[in-house]
This record gives sequence, structure tokens and C-alpha cells, in this order.
Amino acid sequence: MMEMMASEQEAGVRQLAAVYLDGISTTIYPHVAAHNLADTTESLYRTMWFHQGMREQRAIVLLPDGHLFADVSGPGGARRTEDPLHDPAFNERLERGHGFVFDEATGTGWASRRIVRNGRHIADLYVALELRPLIEERLVLRDRLLMATILSGLAAAAIGFMIVRRMVLPIRFLTDRLRHAQAGNLETVPDDLLPPESSEYGRLLRGYNDLVEAFREREALADRLAQRERESMLGRLAATVAHEVRNPLGGMSTALNTARKFGNDPAVRNRALDLIERGLWSIRDVVGSVLAFHRMPPDARQLVPSDIDDLRILIQSEVVRRHLELSWHNCIESEVCVPATEARQIVLNLLLNACEASPPGTSIRFEASMAHGVDGFSELIFEVADSGPGLPSGAAATLTETDVPYSHDSSLGIGLQVIRELVRSLDGTIVAASATEEQGCRITVSLPAECQVRREARV
Repeated sequence: MMEMMASEQEAGVRQLAAVYLDGISTTIYPHVAAHNLADTTESLYRTMWFHQGMREQRAIVLLPDGHLFADVSGPGGARRTEDPLHDPAFNERLERGHGFVFDEATGTGWASRRIVRNGRHIADLYVALELRPLIEERLVLRDRLLMATILSGLAAAAIGFMIVRRMVLPIRFLTDRLRHAQAGNLETVPDDLLPPESSEYGRLLRGYNDLVEAFREREALADRLAQRERESMLGRLAATVAHEVRNPLGGMSTALNTARKFGNDPAVRNRALDLIERGLWSIRDVVGSVLAFHRMPPDARQLVPSDIDDLRILIQSEVVRRHLELSWHNCIESEVCVPATEARQIVLNLLLNACEASPPGTSIRFEASMAHGVDGFSELIFEVADSGPGLPSGAAATLTETDVPYSHDSSLGIGLQVIRELVRSLDGTIVAASATEEQGCRITVSLPAECQVRREARV
């Protein structure tokens, strides 16, 4: 804006100086042509003193040969001893400025005009003009513009601050809501505080409200699912307890019937009582393990050969009822460092599943043995083979693969689920394979028989 104003001022001064030089040239021409210095000086002096449109400092008339013909100082400046017109640089500036030079540093403007008559160069007229008022006016205008710019900038900043503050107010409001949500206090934005739905902030805050409602619905759904899962777990727990308690009860009932019939025989009576006693121990341990979240206490009773032989008596009634043949091989000769209750549950469930899978007239086979490794560790191995169609793929994966999640499919039976959990709790492994090339399934369970090794693995 200042550059535009300076250009307009300079253009106005050029036009005014051109008119002024035309008047002076017309006045002094006859005297310069007659080489009358006194009249020329008088005319210049009179023009400079009585002219109201310009404030002249100096007027110089040069002859075509470059000699100074007249030099008059006006009321705005004293006579100068130096002659800037003989400066080549100054003359070059005059030529570039088309006869006008504006020196802002000194506040002086030089205007020149060639006096020509009938094509003959008579003289050159140079006039120094006082332009300080224009410069002062320009400085005052610059200060005013600067002040106006500062004030308008401050006003614009204040207005912008208010606008931006009003714009970010919903964002701050949403930020506070998110902080409360992070602290666990989910709150929706009230309807009376919501901006219009057509605005971006209105849609943003309404989207936040939808998110809060969706989160609340998800929490309610998660609570309902957790409640159903707890009920389902409680049902499975009750079914497992009933299943595990029912198994020894069948053997104990058989032992009682045997005692009633052959109670006079001390040996038979003692075997029946021992069987009933171990059955009660088994029921006690099952209930204890359930109360301890399926974890047996560290002083649980260790497995002895008679614990395995009892299972033959317990399963005999089922074998007879289904018209099956049982091949039994118990190669354990001494106490094994394996919890007796868990081991009995594993074998009993394997035998019951084998009886259920085998058609009448076929046979099932059981073998218990010890395997001693070269590193000094021992394993208790149970192997049960049936004559059925084999395990379904889902049941086999559930039993043998560690990365397969627990299945709630009731078709797999509670027995398989119990076997899976018990073997894994004892850090054992299960392998399922075909009993023969044509039919049957052979399940092999390996349990570590070193107590110290198993404790370290659990830790």
C-alpha cells in the first residue's frame, strides 16, 4: 500500500513539475535567447517567489555548451556552491527518470526541461523542488497504517480467538466426557447441549452418544454371557461330579452284593470291604478336587497296583451287561508317584468309553505299565483298545491336540472331557490311534511318574 501511494505521489509531482517547467520556460525563453542574465535571473526569482503550487529550492539554467548561465535560490533553500548537474551519475539518473529525480534521503526532487525554439537548442532548465512535506506525509501515513494494521490484527486475533474457542468448545466438552469414560464413568451428552445435527460437531457428539450406548449394550450382553457361562460351568461341574461319583458307586454296589452272598468267606469279605473303602476314598477325593478347583492337595494318595485292579471289578458289570470280553494286563508292581484318584478316573473313563463304543460280542483290552527313560525319568502308561468304529475327528482332536479349544459339544460325552482335563492337569499326553487296520481305537495315556519333575513343571 505504501509503495502504491509513493508511486502515485511521484506521478503527481512529475505532472505538477512538468506544468511548472512549461510556465518557467515560457517566461525566461526571451531573456535566455537574448543572453540577458539580469532579466533571466529576475524572471526566475519572481516566478519562484510568487508561485504557490511548488516550493522551489533552486533554479539553474545551462547553455548548450554546458556553461552555467543563471543560478537562483528560492525561498525554500539557500544558494549552493556545488553544482550537482556536472555529476555524471546524477545526469544518468535524470536520463533514466525521464527528466525527474526524487532523492528521498535529502527530500529534494530535481526536474529538467530542454528549452528549444524552432528546432534550435537554446538552454537547459533545472529546478530543485522541496519534497519534504510529501515525505513527512508519507511517514505519517505509514505510522497510521502501521497502527491501523496492528489494531486490526489484534481485533482479528481477538475475534479469531473467540471464534476458535467457540469452535473447539464441543471438542473440549467431548474430551472431558472421554476422560470421565476412561475413569469408568460413561456419560452421554445431554440433548440440550448438542449442536445442530447438520453441523460437524453435532454429528460428532451424536456419534459419541451412539458409541456410549453401544458400549453399554455390549457390557450388558457381556454380563449376560458371563452369567450363562457361569451357569453352564456349574452345570458341567455338577454333571462331572455326578458322573465321577456314579462310577465307584456301581463297583461298591457290586461289592456289597458279593459280601451279602459270600460274607462267610473272610477273603471274599475283606476284598469287598477293601473295594468299598477305596471307592469311598475315590468319592472323597473327587469331591475334594472339585472344591479345590480340580487341584488335588499336595499330600494326595499315590497310586498302588490294587487301585488299578479295583477298576477291573468296577467295570466288570458293564462288560457283562454289554456281552464283551475284557483283556486285562496290570504290570505295575509297586507304588507309583501319581495321584491315585486322578489316575483311577482316567482309566475308568477310558474303559467306560471303550465299552460304550464296542459292539456286543467283541473285546476290549487294557494294559498298565511303566516306561523308564535313559535320563532317569519314568512314565506311567495306560493303554485302552476297543473294537468300535473309532473316535470321531472332533473327539480325537479335543483329546490329543493341545491348541484345540475346549468343546461344549455334548456328543463327545463327559468322560472324554474329564480325561482331557485330568491328563493335562498331570502334565501328561494322550495319543489316539487305530487298534487294527480295519476297526477299533487305541488310546494311550502317558503320565510322568516323578513327583519332583511334575512339581517343577507346575511351578
